[in-house]
Amino acid sequence: MPSSARAQARFAATLGTVTVVLLTATAAMAQTYPTAPVRVLVPFGAGGATDVVARVFADRLGQRMGQSFTVENRGGAAGQIAATAFARAPADGYTLMFATAAPITVAPLMNDKLQYDPRKDFIPVAVVAVQPVWLVANAPSPFKTFADAVKYGKDNPGKLTYGSPGVGSEPHLAAEAVARSAGIQMVHVPFRGGGDVITALLGSQINFGALSTASIAGALQQGTLRAIAVSSPQRMTDFPNVPTFAELGHPGATMVPWWGLMAPAGTPPAIVARLTQEMEAASKDDAVRERLKATFVQIQFEGPQEFARRLDAETKLYGEIIRAAKIKLP
Repeated sequence: MPSSARAQARFAATLGTVTVVLLTATAAMAQTYPTAPVRVLVPFGAGGATDVVARVFADRLGQRMGQSFTVENRGGAAGQIAATAFARAPADGYTLMFATAAPITVAPLMNDKLQYDPRKDFIPVAVVAVQPVWLVANAPSPFKTFADAVKYGKDNPGKLTYGSPGVGSEPHLAAEAVARSAGIQMVHVPFRGGGDVITALLGSQINFGALSTASIAGALQQGTLRAIAVSSPQRMTDFPNVPTFAELGHPGATMVPWWGLMAPAGTPPAIVARLTQEMEAASKDDAVRERLKATFVQIQFEGPQEFARRLDAETKLYGEIIRAAKIKLP
């Protein structure tokens, strides 16, 4: 064998050995991971729906994996403050983010000065829960159906109002989509959170609220709010009498916001795979489901590939809504 051929053969053999060693070491690292506490950034304040769901899953991961998964709330700028910090975190699996669409798909569509790029800086690990957007009214309100709102909106242009948890939030986008589809203008009144929207509704300061299931579940059960319509593809089992936007003739407003776990880009694939596996197991855990039962959050697991496809689809949908409604950051 010529010397050059022998050299190439030795190089190939060495490369193969190194590859095997690296793969073995990475797999071993994933099996022993984590060996220290893990931070889970939540891009919103304590007590909100995202925080509640994040803590339930963080607790279960800690129990399953033998290390604490500590939730760290970093609210502000519709999740962008936490996402900016997350983009600078070491890609070692010890800093994760439990996110929603706000800083991941919506922010890049509304802010061309972001200090991070979700597609380049983050890796989708798993979606674990979803919930639709609800259009709700105060129980004594004269608006009993969405048709009532449409009639009033057309008869009184610019006088119909609704509140949401903030500019660019999924409830804001869903409300704009259904209003535009119905050919009416609803004046958006942004609030700092779902609780503030409910307070304004109960005080008859606004006509409608666009809110998540977790925000309104208690009020619906107590009868203080009335559900007008929901953005899910099918009617919700717990509220079978509430029609979907699609049923009302507005399929473009169908959306189901998600909660999911992300890792920094560059995190070893074996660790990402381990986290995905553990999140799937947690999503099937009866204790997790029981703790979230009262919020009416829907447990729904999706792995990294499904998660990535979801991000692509909603980027297209949200982009169309934002451009059509000319939504801009305040």
